[in-house]
Amino acid sequence: MGRAQDLLAKAMTNISSLSENSDYNDKASSVIEKLNAQKDKFFFQSLAGLPLANLLFKASEKMISDQNDLNMDEIEKIVQQIEDKADAPGTVLT
Repeated sequence: MGRAQDLLAKAMTNISSLSENSDYNDKASSVIEKLNAQKDKFFFQSLAGLPLANLLFKASEKMISDQNDLNMDEIEKIVQQIEDKADAPGTVLT
């Protein structure tokens, strides 16, 4: 598994742990669902996905230590960036 995929897996583990908090259960589940759709794409198998995977991991660590809406919003913004970049033309093998 590549470094980006490792960081993504760690971030997903962190985000999954938020399901214990009823305030963030729905958002965490939605984020995990979106990330599951992205995790095996070429974007994360190459170095292209490393910066965003690292940002997501750091944001998830921050959310674990300080669960609030601003930190959850940051995670959701990063996931949107991941979706946009991972699905962009030229980031998948054809």
